[in-house]
Amino acid sequence: MPLRFATTDIHLPGQKDGEPDVVIRAGEPILPGFGAVGRDPDLHHNPDTFDITRTTKAHMAFGHGPHYCLGAALGRMEAAVALPALFDRFPTAQLAVPRAELTPLPSFIAHGLSTLPVHLTLPVT
Repeated sequence: MPLRFATTDIHLPGQKDGEPDVVIRAGEPILPGFGAVGRDPDLHHNPDTFDITRTTKAHMAFGHGPHYCLGAALGRMEAAVALPALFDRFPTAQLAVPRAELTPLPSFIAHGLSTLPVHLTLPVT
């Protein structure tokens, strides 16, 4: 687990009316909630919904600061090449099962699916 430790006291206000404030004391362990990244309703309208048109594009997919992924540029380049190639080759790609049958990956670190069955059919020429 990527456990971190508070270097100073961290004061967190109560999240709901009537909830007490929380103080994480210097030296106490902190376990980041990776599943919560990008799901702040104060920053994103319907944060649990995939919305490719969302105007706020901030994310932490490649980390931040000293933990920023060294391979981020390569990952972006691979996606820029691979995804258009996939959709050009299989323009009618579609789910092979109803969306309700997709199973989330059982993880609190990453969001994803256990499997993503798709029908890939070559276009008729």
